[in-house]
Amino acid sequence: MINFKKIWRRQLNKFLSRGIIDSEADLLSRFQAVSAREAVVMMMAALGIGLVCGILAVSLNWSVHTLRLFIAGLDLGWRSIFFPALGAGIAVFFVRYLMHDNEGHGVSSVIKAIAMGSGTLRRRMIYSRFFGSFLTVGSGGSTGLEGPIVSIGGAMGSTLGRWLDMNERHKKLLVGYGAAGAVAGIFNAPLTGLIFSLEIIIGEWTYLTILPTIIAAVSATEVSRWIMGNKIAFYQEIAGFSITSLIACFALGALTGVISILFVRSLHIWEKFFAKISLHLWVRAAIGGLSVGVLGYYMPEVLSEGYSVTQSFLTDSIRPELGFILLFVLLKFLACGLTLGSGGVGGVFAPSLVIGSGVGLAFGMILHLLPLDGVAEDAAFALAGMAGMVAGVMHGPLTGIFLVMEATRGYSMILPLMLTASSAMVVSSFFEIGSVYTQDLIKQGSLIKRGTDRYLLHHLNIRDILDKDFITIPEGLLLRDFIDEFKRARRNYFPVLDAEEQCVGVVFLDDIRPHLFDTSLYDLVTMGSVMRNLPIINLNEPINVALDKFETSKAWSLPVVEGKIFLGMLSKSTLFDHYRRELQIQAI
Repeated sequence: MINFKKIWRRQLNKFLSRGIIDSEADLLSRFQAVSAREAVVMMMAALGIGLVCGILAVSLNWSVHTLRLFIAGLDLGWRSIFFPALGAGIAVFFVRYLMHDNEGHGVSSVIKAIAMGSGTLRRRMIYSRFFGSFLTVGSGGSTGLEGPIVSIGGAMGSTLGRWLDMNERHKKLLVGYGAAGAVAGIFNAPLTGLIFSLEIIIGEWTYLTILPTIIAAVSATEVSRWIMGNKIAFYQEIAGFSITSLIACFALGALTGVISILFVRSLHIWEKFFAKISLHLWVRAAIGGLSVGVLGYYMPEVLSEGYSVTQSFLTDSIRPELGFILLFVLLKFLACGLTLGSGGVGGVFAPSLVIGSGVGLAFGMILHLLPLDGVAEDAAFALAGMAGMVAGVMHGPLTGIFLVMEATRGYSMILPLMLTASSAMVVSSFFEIGSVYTQDLIKQGSLIKRGTDRYLLHHLNIRDILDKDFITIPEGLLLRDFIDEFKRARRNYFPVLDAEEQCVGVVFLDDIRPHLFDTSLYDLVTMGSVMRNLPIINLNEPINVALDKFETSKAWSLPVVEGKIFLGMLSKSTLFDHYRRELQIQAI
Protein backbone atom coordinates (compact mmCIF):
# COMPACT_ATOMS: atom_id res chain seq x y z
CA MET A 1 0.00 0.00 0.00
CA ILE A 2 1.39 3.42 -0.99
CA ASN A 3 2.26 5.60 1.99
CA PHE A 4 1.36 9.05 0.63
CA LYS A 5 2.21 10.68 3.95
CA LYS A 6 5.77 9.36 3.86
CA ILE A 7 6.20 10.31 0.21
CA TRP A 8 4.96 13.86 0.88
CA ARG A 9 7.32 14.31 3.81
CA ARG A 10 10.29 13.09 1.77
CA GLN A 11 9.48 15.39 -1.16
CA LEU A 12 8.88 18.33 1.18
CA ASN A 13 12.24 17.93 2.91
CA LYS A 14 13.94 17.47 -0.47
CA PHE A 15 12.32 20.64 -1.78
CA LEU A 16 13.30 22.70 1.25
CA SER A 17 16.88 21.44 1.35
CA ARG A 18 17.66 21.87 -2.36
CA GLY A 19 20.73 23.97 -2.94
CA ILE A 20 21.48 24.65 0.69
CA ILE A 21 25.10 25.36 1.56
CA ASP A 22 26.35 23.20 4.40
CA SER A 23 29.10 25.54 5.54
CA GLU A 24 28.37 26.77 9.03
CA ALA A 25 30.29 29.95 8.30
CA ASP A 26 27.78 30.84 5.61
CA LEU A 27 24.74 30.43 7.85
CA LEU A 28 22.91 33.56 6.75
CA SER A 29 23.33 32.78 3.05
CA ARG A 30 22.16 29.26 3.72
CA PHE A 31 18.86 30.43 5.16
CA GLN A 32 18.38 33.10 2.54
CA ALA A 33 18.74 30.40 -0.11
CA VAL A 34 15.90 28.38 1.35
CA SER A 35 13.59 31.23 2.38
CA ALA A 36 11.79 31.50 -0.98
CA ARG A 37 11.05 27.76 -1.15
CA GLU A 38 10.10 27.83 2.50
CA ALA A 39 7.61 30.63 1.84
CA VAL A 40 6.02 28.67 -1.04
CA VAL A 41 5.47 25.64 1.19
CA MET A 42 4.06 27.75 4.03
CA MET A 43 1.70 29.61 1.71
CA MET A 44 0.40 26.34 0.31
CA ALA A 45 -0.14 25.07 3.84
CA ALA A 46 -1.84 28.36 4.79
CA LEU A 47 -4.22 28.00 1.86
CA GLY A 48 -5.27 24.54 2.99
CA ILE A 49 -5.67 25.64 6.60
CA GLY A 50 -7.71 28.67 5.57
CA LEU A 51 -10.12 26.60 3.49
CA VAL A 52 -10.71 24.12 6.30
CA CYS A 53 -11.04 26.85 8.95
CA GLY A 54 -13.57 28.67 6.80
CA ILE A 55 -15.71 25.53 6.62
CA LEU A 56 -15.41 24.92 10.37
CA ALA A 57 -16.26 28.54 11.21
CA VAL A 58 -19.37 28.50 9.04
CA SER A 59 -20.41 25.10 10.41
CA LEU A 60 -20.06 26.22 14.02
CA ASN A 61 -21.89 29.49 13.42
CA TRP A 62 -24.74 27.80 11.57
CA SER A 63 -25.14 24.98 14.10
CA VAL A 64 -25.32 27.37 17.05
CA HIS A 65 -27.93 29.59 15.43
CA THR A 66 -29.94 26.55 14.39
CA LEU A 67 -29.99 25.31 17.99
CA ARG A 68 -30.99 28.78 19.24
CA LEU A 69 -33.90 28.91 16.81
CA PHE A 70 -34.99 25.41 17.83
CA ILE A 71 -35.00 26.28 21.54
CA ALA A 72 -36.81 29.57 20.89
CA GLY A 73 -39.49 27.69 18.94
CA LEU A 74 -40.28 25.38 21.87
CA ASP A 75 -41.89 28.22 23.87
CA LEU A 76 -41.41 26.53 27.25
CA GLY A 77 -41.84 29.63 29.35
CA TRP A 78 -40.05 29.55 32.70
CA ARG A 79 -38.75 26.04 32.01
CA SER A 80 -36.37 27.53 29.44
CA ILE A 81 -34.07 28.56 32.32
CA PHE A 82 -32.77 24.97 32.40
CA PHE A 83 -31.41 24.99 28.84
CA PRO A 84 -28.20 26.96 29.62
CA ALA A 85 -27.59 24.66 32.59
CA LEU A 86 -28.13 21.55 30.48
CA GLY A 87 -25.94 22.82 27.64
CA ALA A 88 -23.07 23.98 29.86
CA GLY A 89 -23.14 20.83 31.99
CA ILE A 90 -23.04 18.48 29.00
CA ALA A 91 -20.41 20.64 27.28
CA VAL A 92 -18.02 20.54 30.24
CA PHE A 93 -18.62 16.82 30.78
CA PHE A 94 -17.80 16.19 27.12
CA VAL A 95 -14.74 18.47 27.04
CA ARG A 96 -13.17 17.57 30.38
CA TYR A 97 -14.19 13.96 31.02
CA LEU A 98 -14.63 12.45 27.56
CA MET A 99 -12.09 14.44 25.52
CA HIS A 100 -9.72 15.12 28.45
CA ASP A 101 -9.24 18.69 27.26
CA ASN A 102 -7.89 20.62 30.24
CA GLU A 103 -6.36 23.55 28.38
CA GLY A 104 -8.68 26.14 29.91
CA HIS A 105 -9.79 29.07 27.79
CA GLY A 106 -8.49 28.21 24.36
CA VAL A 107 -6.86 31.41 23.09
CA SER A 108 -4.41 31.41 26.01
CA SER A 109 -3.33 27.87 25.17
CA VAL A 110 -2.81 28.88 21.54
CA ILE A 111 -0.63 31.83 22.56
CA LYS A 112 1.33 29.62 24.96
CA ALA A 113 1.91 26.99 22.26
CA ILE A 114 3.62 29.67 20.16
CA ALA A 115 5.39 31.62 22.89
CA MET A 116 6.74 28.81 25.06
CA GLY A 117 5.74 25.49 23.54
CA SER A 118 6.69 23.67 20.39
CA GLY A 119 3.61 24.74 18.44
CA THR A 120 1.79 21.59 19.49
CA LEU A 121 -1.94 21.62 20.22
CA ARG A 122 -3.80 18.37 20.61
CA ARG A 123 -6.00 17.31 17.72
CA ARG A 124 -8.81 16.51 20.15
CA MET A 125 -9.14 20.24 20.79
CA ILE A 126 -10.78 20.54 17.36
CA TYR A 127 -13.65 18.28 18.42
CA SER A 128 -13.89 19.33 22.05
CA ARG A 129 -14.03 23.08 21.35
CA PHE A 130 -16.44 22.67 18.46
CA PHE A 131 -19.04 20.65 20.33
CA GLY A 132 -18.35 22.34 23.66
CA SER A 133 -19.02 25.83 22.30
CA PHE A 134 -21.95 24.56 20.23
CA LEU A 135 -23.65 23.26 23.39
CA THR A 136 -22.68 26.19 25.63
CA VAL A 137 -23.55 29.08 23.32
CA GLY A 138 -26.35 27.30 21.49
CA SER A 139 -28.19 26.59 24.74
CA GLY A 140 -27.96 30.23 25.79
CA GLY A 141 -24.60 30.54 27.53
CA SER A 142 -23.59 34.20 27.57
CA THR A 143 -20.32 33.95 25.70
CA GLY A 144 -18.97 33.91 22.15
CA LEU A 145 -17.75 31.51 19.50
CA GLU A 146 -14.62 33.37 18.52
CA GLY A 147 -12.40 32.02 21.32
CA PRO A 148 -13.26 28.38 20.58
CA ILE A 149 -12.91 28.84 16.82
CA VAL A 150 -9.42 30.32 17.36
CA SER A 151 -8.54 27.20 19.36
CA ILE A 152 -9.96 25.03 16.60
CA GLY A 153 -8.02 26.88 13.91
CA GLY A 154 -4.81 26.75 15.92
CA ALA A 155 -5.25 23.02 16.55
CA MET A 156 -5.86 22.50 12.82
CA GLY A 157 -2.60 24.25 11.99
CA SER A 158 -0.70 22.29 14.62
CA THR A 159 -2.16 19.00 13.40
CA LEU A 160 -1.15 19.75 9.82
CA GLY A 161 2.34 20.67 10.98
CA ARG A 162 2.75 17.36 12.77
CA TRP A 163 1.31 15.44 9.82
CA LEU A 164 3.87 17.08 7.52
CA ASP A 165 6.61 16.46 10.07
CA MET A 166 7.52 20.16 10.12
CA ASN A 167 9.98 21.67 12.54
CA GLU A 168 8.99 23.64 15.62
CA ARG A 169 9.21 27.06 13.97
CA HIS A 170 6.95 26.04 11.08
CA LYS A 171 4.39 24.41 13.37
CA LYS A 172 4.10 27.61 15.37
CA LEU A 173 3.49 29.59 12.21
CA LEU A 174 0.80 27.14 11.10
CA VAL A 175 -0.96 27.64 14.44
CA GLY A 176 -1.03 31.37 13.73
CA TYR A 177 -2.35 30.80 10.20
CA GLY A 178 -5.15 28.67 11.63
CA ALA A 179 -6.10 31.38 14.10
CA ALA A 180 -6.23 33.96 11.30
CA GLY A 181 -8.41 31.76 9.12
CA ALA A 182 -10.76 31.01 12.00
CA VAL A 183 -11.35 34.66 12.92
CA ALA A 184 -11.65 35.72 9.28
CA GLY A 185 -14.19 32.96 8.62
CA ILE A 186 -16.36 33.60 11.68
CA PHE A 187 -16.51 37.38 11.11
CA ASN A 188 -16.35 37.45 7.29
CA ALA A 189 -13.45 39.84 7.87
CA PRO A 190 -10.07 38.93 6.32
CA LEU A 191 -8.21 41.99 7.59
CA THR A 192 -9.40 41.30 11.13
CA GLY A 193 -8.19 37.72 10.91
CA LEU A 194 -4.80 38.89 9.67
CA ILE A 195 -4.38 41.59 12.32
CA PHE A 196 -5.69 39.42 15.17
CA SER A 197 -3.21 36.66 14.39
CA LEU A 198 -0.21 38.97 13.98
CA GLU A 199 -1.02 41.28 16.88
CA ILE A 200 -2.32 38.86 19.51
CA ILE A 201 -1.40 35.28 18.57
CA ILE A 202 1.94 35.32 16.73
CA GLY A 203 3.18 38.70 17.90
CA GLU A 204 5.62 39.08 15.01
CA TRP A 205 5.51 40.87 11.65
CA THR A 206 7.89 39.16 9.23
CA TYR A 207 7.96 37.71 5.73
CA LEU A 208 6.83 34.26 6.83
CA THR A 209 4.12 35.54 9.14
CA ILE A 210 2.42 38.17 6.99
CA LEU A 211 2.13 36.62 3.50
CA PRO A 212 0.85 33.15 4.44
CA THR A 213 -1.43 34.66 7.10
CA ILE A 214 -3.01 36.82 4.41
CA ILE A 215 -3.64 33.72 2.30
CA ALA A 216 -5.19 31.85 5.24
CA ALA A 217 -7.47 34.78 6.12
CA VAL A 218 -8.56 35.44 2.53
CA SER A 219 -9.24 31.77 1.73
CA ALA A 220 -11.28 31.32 4.93
CA THR A 221 -13.27 34.46 4.16
CA GLU A 222 -14.03 33.34 0.62
CA VAL A 223 -15.27 29.97 1.87
CA SER A 224 -17.50 31.77 4.37
CA ARG A 225 -18.88 34.10 1.70
CA TRP A 226 -19.41 31.25 -0.76
CA ILE A 227 -21.49 29.29 1.74
CA MET A 228 -23.23 32.04 3.73
CA GLY A 229 -23.08 34.98 1.35
CA ASN A 230 -21.21 38.24 1.78
CA LYS A 231 -23.14 39.36 4.84
CA ILE A 232 -22.18 42.45 6.81
CA ALA A 233 -22.56 41.87 10.55
CA PHE A 234 -23.46 45.41 11.64
CA TYR A 235 -23.90 47.58 8.57
CA GLN A 236 -24.23 51.22 9.54
CA GLU A 237 -23.62 54.44 7.60
CA ILE A 238 -22.03 57.09 9.77
CA ALA A 239 -21.69 60.75 8.89
CA GLY A 240 -18.45 62.62 9.48
CA PHE A 241 -17.14 63.31 12.97
CA SER A 242 -16.74 66.83 14.30
CA ILE A 243 -13.85 67.93 16.48
CA THR A 244 -16.18 67.76 19.47
CA SER A 245 -17.01 64.13 18.75
CA LEU A 246 -13.36 63.22 18.19
CA ILE A 247 -12.43 64.72 21.55
CA ALA A 248 -15.31 62.79 23.10
CA CYS A 249 -13.77 59.60 21.71
CA PHE A 250 -10.80 60.06 24.03
CA ALA A 251 -13.19 60.08 26.97
CA LEU A 252 -15.08 57.07 25.59
CA GLY A 253 -11.78 55.22 25.18
CA ALA A 254 -10.82 55.92 28.78
CA LEU A 255 -14.28 54.77 29.90
CA THR A 256 -14.15 51.53 27.92
CA GLY A 257 -10.60 51.00 29.19
CA VAL A 258 -11.84 51.14 32.78
CA ILE A 259 -14.82 48.91 32.00
CA SER A 260 -12.58 46.40 30.24
CA ILE A 261 -10.46 46.19 33.39
CA LEU A 262 -13.57 45.57 35.49
CA PHE A 263 -14.78 42.99 32.99
CA VAL A 264 -11.54 40.99 33.01
CA ARG A 265 -11.26 41.16 36.79
CA SER A 266 -14.86 40.03 37.19
CA LEU A 267 -14.06 36.94 35.11
CA HIS A 268 -11.20 36.08 37.46
CA ILE A 269 -13.43 36.64 40.49
CA TRP A 270 -16.05 34.24 39.16
CA GLU A 271 -13.39 31.65 38.28
CA LYS A 272 -12.06 31.76 41.84
CA PHE A 273 -15.59 31.61 43.24
CA PHE A 274 -16.53 28.47 41.33
CA ALA A 275 -13.12 26.90 41.99
CA LYS A 276 -13.98 26.90 45.69
CA ILE A 277 -17.12 24.82 45.08
CA SER A 278 -16.13 21.22 45.76
CA LEU A 279 -18.34 19.64 43.11
CA HIS A 280 -17.69 17.98 39.77
CA LEU A 281 -16.70 20.40 37.02
CA TRP A 282 -19.82 19.69 35.00
CA VAL A 283 -22.01 20.38 38.05
CA ARG A 284 -20.33 23.75 38.54
CA ALA A 285 -20.95 24.58 34.89
CA ALA A 286 -24.59 23.55 35.25
CA ILE A 287 -24.97 25.83 38.29
CA GLY A 288 -23.50 28.72 36.34
CA GLY A 289 -25.73 27.91 33.38
CA LEU A 290 -28.82 27.80 35.58
CA SER A 291 -27.96 31.23 36.96
CA VAL A 292 -27.62 32.55 33.42
CA GLY A 293 -30.94 30.94 32.52
CA VAL A 294 -32.65 32.81 35.35
CA LEU A 295 -31.13 36.10 34.20
CA GLY A 296 -32.16 35.31 30.63
CA TYR A 297 -35.74 34.62 31.65
CA TYR A 298 -36.09 38.21 32.85
CA MET A 299 -33.83 39.73 30.16
CA PRO A 300 -33.46 37.39 27.16
CA GLU A 301 -31.02 39.82 25.52
CA VAL A 302 -28.16 38.62 27.76
CA LEU A 303 -28.33 35.05 26.43
CA SER A 304 -25.90 33.62 23.87
CA GLU A 305 -23.63 35.95 21.86
CA GLY A 306 -25.91 38.98 21.89
CA TYR A 307 -25.13 40.27 18.42
CA SER A 308 -28.82 40.82 17.70
CA VAL A 309 -28.88 43.31 20.57
CA THR A 310 -25.90 45.15 19.12
CA GLN A 311 -27.62 45.22 15.74
CA SER A 312 -30.70 46.79 17.32
CA PHE A 313 -28.55 49.36 19.12
CA LEU A 314 -27.11 50.41 15.77
CA THR A 315 -30.12 50.31 13.48
CA ASP A 316 -33.36 50.72 15.43
CA SER A 317 -34.97 54.09 14.88
CA ILE A 318 -36.43 53.99 18.39
CA ARG A 319 -33.64 53.82 20.95
CA PRO A 320 -34.13 51.87 24.18
CA GLU A 321 -34.19 53.84 27.39
CA LEU A 322 -30.85 54.76 28.90
CA GLY A 323 -31.72 52.84 32.05
CA PHE A 324 -32.40 49.68 30.03
CA ILE A 325 -29.03 49.95 28.26
CA LEU A 326 -27.14 50.35 31.53
CA LEU A 327 -29.03 47.42 33.08
CA PHE A 328 -28.29 45.30 30.02
CA VAL A 329 -24.55 46.06 30.25
CA LEU A 330 -24.54 45.16 33.94
CA LEU A 331 -26.43 41.88 33.44
CA LYS A 332 -24.31 40.95 30.40
CA PHE A 333 -21.27 41.44 32.63
CA LEU A 334 -22.80 39.12 35.19
CA ALA A 335 -24.05 36.51 32.72
CA CYS A 336 -20.71 36.26 30.92
CA GLY A 337 -18.84 35.94 34.21
CA LEU A 338 -21.18 33.16 35.35
CA THR A 339 -20.84 31.30 32.05
CA LEU A 340 -17.06 31.42 31.72
CA GLY A 341 -16.24 31.43 35.42
CA SER A 342 -18.20 28.22 35.96
CA GLY A 343 -16.30 26.52 33.15
CA GLY A 344 -18.52 27.05 30.11
CA VAL A 345 -16.82 26.75 26.73
CA GLY A 346 -16.65 30.09 24.97
CA GLY A 347 -14.71 33.29 24.52
CA VAL A 348 -14.75 36.98 25.40
CA PHE A 349 -14.73 38.40 21.87
CA ALA A 350 -18.52 38.58 21.49
CA PRO A 351 -19.23 39.83 25.03
CA SER A 352 -16.60 42.54 24.58
CA LEU A 353 -18.24 43.76 21.39
CA VAL A 354 -21.76 43.63 22.80
CA ILE A 355 -20.86 45.33 26.08
CA GLY A 356 -18.83 47.91 24.18
CA SER A 357 -21.77 48.74 21.94
CA GLY A 358 -23.99 49.26 24.99
CA VAL A 359 -21.43 51.44 26.75
CA GLY A 360 -20.85 53.50 23.60
CA LEU A 361 -24.56 53.94 22.95
CA ALA A 362 -25.18 55.07 26.54
CA PHE A 363 -22.20 57.44 26.28
CA GLY A 364 -23.62 58.98 23.10
CA MET A 365 -27.07 59.39 24.62
CA ILE A 366 -25.58 61.17 27.64
CA LEU A 367 -23.57 63.48 25.36
CA HIS A 368 -26.75 64.48 23.58
CA LEU A 369 -28.22 65.57 26.89
CA LEU A 370 -25.40 68.09 27.27
CA PRO A 371 -25.34 71.51 25.59
CA LEU A 372 -22.79 70.52 22.94
CA ASP A 373 -22.79 71.24 19.22
CA GLY A 374 -21.77 68.84 16.47
CA VAL A 375 -22.09 65.63 18.50
CA ALA A 376 -22.20 62.53 16.29
CA GLU A 377 -25.12 60.14 16.35
CA ASP A 378 -25.44 57.58 19.12
CA ALA A 379 -24.71 54.63 16.81
CA ALA A 380 -21.30 56.09 15.98
CA PHE A 381 -20.31 56.01 19.63
CA ALA A 382 -21.67 52.47 19.90
CA LEU A 383 -19.23 51.40 17.18
CA ALA A 384 -16.36 53.26 18.81
CA GLY A 385 -17.23 51.61 22.13
CA MET A 386 -16.94 48.20 20.50
CA ALA A 387 -13.40 48.96 19.34
CA GLY A 388 -12.51 50.36 22.75
CA MET A 389 -13.67 47.27 24.63
CA VAL A 390 -11.82 44.90 22.30
CA ALA A 391 -8.65 46.97 22.66
CA GLY A 392 -8.95 47.10 26.44
CA VAL A 393 -9.86 43.46 27.02
CA MET A 394 -7.48 41.89 24.49
CA HIS A 395 -4.79 44.57 24.37
CA GLY A 396 -5.28 44.54 20.64
CA PRO A 397 -6.12 48.06 19.43
CA LEU A 398 -5.53 47.22 15.77
CA THR A 399 -7.81 44.20 16.05
CA GLY A 400 -10.56 46.36 17.54
CA ILE A 401 -10.18 49.03 14.85
CA PHE A 402 -10.19 46.69 11.85
CA LEU A 403 -12.91 44.43 13.25
CA VAL A 404 -15.39 47.28 13.64
CA MET A 405 -14.46 48.75 10.25
CA GLU A 406 -14.95 45.43 8.45
CA ALA A 407 -18.00 44.30 10.42
CA THR A 408 -19.82 47.56 9.67
CA ARG A 409 -18.12 48.65 6.43
CA GLY A 410 -17.76 51.89 8.34
CA TYR A 411 -14.44 52.98 6.86
CA SER A 412 -15.30 56.61 7.54
CA MET A 413 -15.03 55.72 11.25
CA ILE A 414 -11.27 55.21 11.11
CA LEU A 415 -10.31 58.33 13.13
CA PRO A 416 -12.77 57.86 16.03
CA LEU A 417 -11.98 54.15 16.15
CA MET A 418 -8.26 54.85 16.36
CA LEU A 419 -8.68 57.42 19.11
CA THR A 420 -11.04 55.27 21.17
CA ALA A 421 -9.03 52.06 20.83
CA SER A 422 -5.74 53.81 21.59
CA SER A 423 -6.94 55.55 24.74
CA ALA A 424 -8.66 52.35 25.93
CA MET A 425 -5.43 50.44 25.43
CA VAL A 426 -3.42 53.03 27.35
CA VAL A 427 -5.80 52.97 30.32
CA SER A 428 -6.04 49.19 30.40
CA SER A 429 -2.27 48.71 30.07
CA PHE A 430 -1.64 51.14 32.90
CA PHE A 431 -3.56 49.00 35.39
CA GLU A 432 -3.20 45.48 33.95
CA ILE A 433 0.00 43.53 33.24
CA GLY A 434 -1.51 41.81 30.22
CA SER A 435 -4.65 41.02 28.29
CA VAL A 436 -7.42 38.65 29.30
CA TYR A 437 -5.51 35.99 27.35
CA THR A 438 -2.04 36.62 28.74
CA GLN A 439 -2.41 37.62 32.39
CA ASP A 440 -2.21 34.07 33.73
CA LEU A 441 0.60 33.22 31.29
CA ILE A 442 2.63 36.20 32.47
CA LYS A 443 2.17 35.22 36.11
CA GLN A 444 3.32 31.69 35.27
CA GLY A 445 6.31 33.00 33.32
CA SER A 446 4.88 31.26 30.26
CA LEU A 447 4.72 34.21 27.89
CA ILE A 448 7.67 35.18 25.76
CA LYS A 449 6.97 37.18 22.62
CA ARG A 450 8.55 36.01 19.38
CA GLY A 451 11.36 38.17 18.08
CA THR A 452 12.48 39.35 21.51
CA ASP A 453 15.90 38.60 23.02
CA ARG A 454 14.28 36.53 25.73
CA TYR A 455 12.46 34.42 23.14
CA LEU A 456 15.63 33.73 21.18
CA LEU A 457 17.60 32.83 24.29
CA HIS A 458 14.79 30.71 25.69
CA HIS A 459 14.94 28.47 22.64
CA LEU A 460 18.64 27.75 23.05
CA ASN A 461 19.34 24.32 24.50
CA ILE A 462 22.07 24.69 27.13
CA ARG A 463 23.01 21.02 26.92
CA ASP A 464 23.83 21.42 23.22
CA ILE A 465 26.24 24.33 23.72
CA LEU A 466 28.15 23.12 26.78
CA ASP A 467 31.94 23.16 26.64
CA LYS A 468 33.43 19.81 27.68
CA ASP A 469 36.92 20.27 26.23
CA PHE A 470 38.59 21.07 29.55
CA ILE A 471 40.52 19.40 32.35
CA THR A 472 38.97 18.95 35.80
CA ILE A 473 41.20 19.00 38.85
CA PRO A 474 40.67 17.77 42.45
CA GLU A 475 40.21 20.28 45.23
CA GLY A 476 43.38 19.15 47.06
CA LEU A 477 45.68 19.20 44.03
CA LEU A 478 49.02 20.91 44.78
CA LEU A 479 50.37 23.68 42.61
CA ARG A 480 53.34 21.45 41.63
CA ASP A 481 50.98 18.82 40.20
CA PHE A 482 48.84 21.50 38.57
CA ILE A 483 51.82 22.50 36.38
CA ASP A 484 51.62 19.13 34.62
CA GLU A 485 47.87 19.52 34.06
CA PHE A 486 48.35 23.06 32.80
CA LYS A 487 50.81 21.95 30.10
CA ARG A 488 48.20 19.80 28.33
CA ALA A 489 45.20 22.11 28.82
CA ARG A 490 43.35 23.82 25.95
CA ARG A 491 41.32 26.18 28.12
CA ASN A 492 42.30 28.89 30.58
CA TYR A 493 39.96 27.54 33.27
CA PHE A 494 39.89 24.35 35.33
CA PRO A 495 36.71 23.17 37.11
CA VAL A 496 37.53 21.99 40.65
CA LEU A 497 35.80 18.83 41.90
CA ASP A 498 35.49 17.55 45.46
CA ALA A 499 35.70 13.94 46.61
CA GLU A 500 32.11 13.33 45.43
CA GLU A 501 32.88 14.61 41.92
CA GLN A 502 30.78 17.72 42.46
CA CYS A 503 31.95 21.07 41.14
CA VAL A 504 32.93 23.36 44.02
CA GLY A 505 34.66 26.12 42.07
CA VAL A 506 36.79 27.10 39.09
CA VAL A 507 40.49 27.93 38.85
CA PHE A 508 41.25 30.55 36.21
CA LEU A 509 44.72 30.91 34.74
CA ASP A 510 44.73 34.66 35.41
CA ASP A 511 44.19 34.01 39.14
CA ILE A 512 46.97 31.45 39.50
CA ARG A 513 49.55 33.01 37.16
CA PRO A 514 51.31 35.01 39.96
CA HIS A 515 52.03 31.74 41.81
CA LEU A 516 53.43 29.82 38.84
CA PHE A 517 56.91 31.38 39.07
CA ASP A 518 57.28 31.10 42.85
CA THR A 519 58.62 27.57 43.36
CA SER A 520 58.46 27.93 47.12
CA LEU A 521 54.67 27.73 46.87
CA TYR A 522 54.53 24.59 44.75
CA ASP A 523 54.02 22.28 47.74
CA LEU A 524 51.96 24.74 49.80
CA VAL A 525 49.20 26.05 47.53
CA THR A 526 46.24 23.80 46.73
CA MET A 527 43.68 24.42 44.05
CA GLY A 528 40.95 24.75 46.65
CA SER A 529 42.69 27.82 48.06
CA VAL A 530 42.91 29.71 44.76
CA MET A 531 39.67 28.69 43.08
CA ARG A 532 36.75 31.04 42.58
CA ASN A 533 33.39 30.18 44.14
CA LEU A 534 31.14 30.92 41.17
CA PRO A 535 27.37 30.65 40.80
CA ILE A 536 26.32 27.30 39.40
CA ILE A 537 23.82 27.09 36.55
CA ASN A 538 21.20 24.38 36.82
CA LEU A 539 20.37 22.76 33.49
CA ASN A 540 16.62 23.27 34.05
CA GLU A 541 16.88 26.97 34.82
CA PRO A 542 15.55 29.50 32.29
CA ILE A 543 18.32 30.94 30.15
CA ASN A 544 17.65 34.46 31.44
CA VAL A 545 18.52 33.22 34.97
CA ALA A 546 21.84 31.99 33.61
CA LEU A 547 22.46 35.42 32.08
CA ASP A 548 21.80 37.06 35.45
CA LYS A 549 24.44 34.79 37.01
CA PHE A 550 26.94 35.80 34.34
CA GLU A 551 26.17 39.44 35.04
CA THR A 552 26.56 39.22 38.83
CA SER A 553 29.70 37.06 38.76
CA LYS A 554 31.43 38.94 35.91
CA ALA A 555 32.73 35.54 34.77
CA TRP A 556 32.98 34.38 31.16
CA SER A 557 32.41 30.70 31.97
CA LEU A 558 30.20 29.08 34.61
CA PRO A 559 29.72 25.44 35.65
CA VAL A 560 26.47 23.69 34.71
CA VAL A 561 24.93 20.87 36.74
CA GLU A 562 21.89 18.64 36.54
CA GLY A 563 20.91 17.87 40.08
CA LYS A 564 24.33 17.20 41.65
CA ILE A 565 25.95 15.91 38.47
CA PHE A 566 28.53 18.21 36.87
CA LEU A 567 27.85 18.41 33.12
CA GLY A 568 30.29 20.98 31.79
CA MET A 569 31.00 24.69 31.43
CA LEU A 570 28.83 27.29 29.74
CA SER A 571 30.75 30.08 28.03
CA LYS A 572 29.21 33.51 27.61
CA SER A 573 30.92 33.88 24.23
CA THR A 574 29.48 30.56 23.03
CA LEU A 575 26.05 31.56 24.30
CA PHE A 576 26.04 34.85 22.41
CA ASP A 577 27.48 33.25 19.29
CA HIS A 578 24.50 30.89 19.17
CA TYR A 579 22.19 33.81 19.97
CA ARG A 580 23.56 35.69 16.95
CA ARG A 581 22.92 32.71 14.69
CA GLU A 582 19.39 32.27 16.02
CA LEU A 583 18.78 35.98 15.41
CA GLN A 584 19.82 35.56 11.77
CA ILE A 585 17.46 32.61 11.36
CA GLN A 586 14.51 34.42 12.95
CA ALA A 587 15.06 37.44 10.70
CA ILE A 588 14.35 35.44 7.55
